[in-house]
Amino acid sequence: MQCARASQRTVARKGCLLEMQWRHWLIVAVIFVIGFGLGWFIHSQFAAEGRKGVPQKVLAQLKSADPVQRVEAAWTLASNPTPEAADELANLLLDREDHVRLAAAVALARLGEPAILPTLRVVKKAAEEAAKNPQQPFHFLPGQFFKQPREAAVFILTHIARSSEGAKKVAKLLESRDPLEVGIAQQALQQVGAPALKAVSPYLEHERREVRFAALSIISACGEQAIDILRRFIVESKEEPKTLLDQETMQMAVYALGNTHNDKALPVLKEALKKPTLEPSAWQAIGNLRTEGAKKFLLEQAQRFVKEGKNPPPAMISAIGAAQLTEAVPYLRQWLRSSDPRVQEQAALALGMLRDKDAVPLLIPLLEAKDVGLASATANALGILADPRALPALYKALQRVKNPADIQVVLNSLTAIQSINERSSIPVLEKFLRQPGLPEIVGEQAKRVIEYLQRYGRP
Repeated sequence: MQCARASQRTVARKGCLLEMQWRHWLIVAVIFVIGFGLGWFIHSQFAAEGRKGVPQKVLAQLKSADPVQRVEAAWTLASNPTPEAADELANLLLDREDHVRLAAAVALARLGEPAILPTLRVVKKAAEEAAKNPQQPFHFLPGQFFKQPREAAVFILTHIARSSEGAKKVAKLLESRDPLEVGIAQQALQQVGAPALKAVSPYLEHERREVRFAALSIISACGEQAIDILRRFIVESKEEPKTLLDQETMQMAVYALGNTHNDKALPVLKEALKKPTLEPSAWQAIGNLRTEGAKKFLLEQAQRFVKEGKNPPPAMISAIGAAQLTEAVPYLRQWLRSSDPRVQEQAALALGMLRDKDAVPLLIPLLEAKDVGLASATANALGILADPRALPALYKALQRVKNPADIQVVLNSLTAIQSINERSSIPVLEKFLRQPGLPEIVGEQAKRVIEYLQRYGRP
């Protein structure tokens, strides 16, 4: 009997406990619903109040004489982006306090598209004022952050361009006729990198040359990520370039591949070699890659041309120099004896770029070449090598001044004499200056060389 009663009491206690737990969870649920609803109401009321009241109150703070208030106002607007404050925030990019400039730049960056035009307006105003007073560069503002308004503008546009829609808005500035606007947009999109590619690539077909080239500079700055877009533009294009601008754009796109410095661009450039209009630029781009794959390919091609006894394309020889392919030096020396002056010309320049001083005795006779391009290139190469053994031949080359067609040879020889930097050249140049009938451009260049040697020349 007692056991039955105990059992009944236990069941009763469990029932009470369950009822209490149920009531507890019911209360929690009700509080949650009420809290959620109240929170939503307060948030909506605060947002509505912010849209109506915050700008007016904050705008007054933005104009305050107290920099602390200006900073607080700017950070408030950074948390609650307000288009109505764009102009005043942009004006703060010229503030004397760098913390104010920083807060204003962040607020403008968070604001997005409405910040673009006010920001550019302030930058252009600062540039115009600086142009009026070049001796008083007030636009270098005190502090550490954004000493120039342009720096702030690049920061703001870079942040805006990180979204796909923002990138389109910033890319639109590439069409501007104002070089300052284009430059800022270009720099911002280059910093964004790959995410901006989709927004920029349509401008490769723009009607204006400068817009196309601005787009190319942005794309080429994206490194490996740019290769696929450039490949589609160069290789998969089914139509031949219709205009000179189209052809020039295609060539610049090929050059841009060289600036990626990535072996993944090499297959695309090999395809470009098959197109006669793109071959010279493709060779140069391969040289500019300076990757192991590109160097191996250039060396293989050099060996093939030597084995077949054929003259290589001059652009390929130039690429060897650009790639710093020292293994090809024996072939370059051999091509100095080619029957084609253009091949000799590029071989001479490549040997200069490779700093092959052992080639100086081979180069000296070419200063007397009748072909002006070859003789000029040889003088350039000897200037790069800066070997005193070339001085007598360079002095002799100055006498080609009597032939108007050889002026460039004389100018390049003067530059080479300066590079060799021997004061012993001064009497020779002074005697040269006394010759009657010297062209003005030659006389001025000779005087500059003499002045340089007097100040810096080796005794």
